[in-house]
Amino acid sequence: MEVQFETGAESVAKRSTPIIRDAQVLLRRGIDLIERNRFEEAASVLGQAVELEPGSSTTFLALGIALGRLLRIPEAEEALEKAAELDPKGFYPRYRLGELYMRVGVPTAAREHLQAAMDLSHNAEERSLVRQLLALDDKRGAKRIWRPDFSRLFRRRKPPQ
Repeated sequence: MEVQFETGAESVAKRSTPIIRDAQVLLRRGIDLIERNRFEEAASVLGQAVELEPGSSTTFLALGIALGRLLRIPEAEEALEKAAELDPKGFYPRYRLGELYMRVGVPTAAREHLQAAMDLSHNAEERSLVRQLLALDDKRGAKRIWRPDFSRLFRRRKPPQ
């Protein structure tokens, strides 16, 4: 692994952050930053990893998690959708999409993705994670004021006869 340092005014502003050209190293560093709740730094590092390795589902998944924690919802959704696209049989991209939709209050989309995650789960622990989120949504649903979810467009009224 070759580490280079930027030169000029940018390096002073970034405190001489090394340029790392290995996507796996950046991914590990990004995940470590997520675990330490340093989401802004993690999103930056994982963005670099995505540029180096645009075909990695795991990198997009980690980036989506970091962006979701920063409440950059559209970007998080895009990254998680890309992770799900790159790994069609993956449990965690769909689980995280369901979790994201649950957090922003889109229960219909959340349940769709959580059901897909349930179908793709490989063990009891994964199924338990999905069940916990669905139970939490059921509790919230009992207190929720009904609002249209627009899963079906407005129905036409029958004209009076």
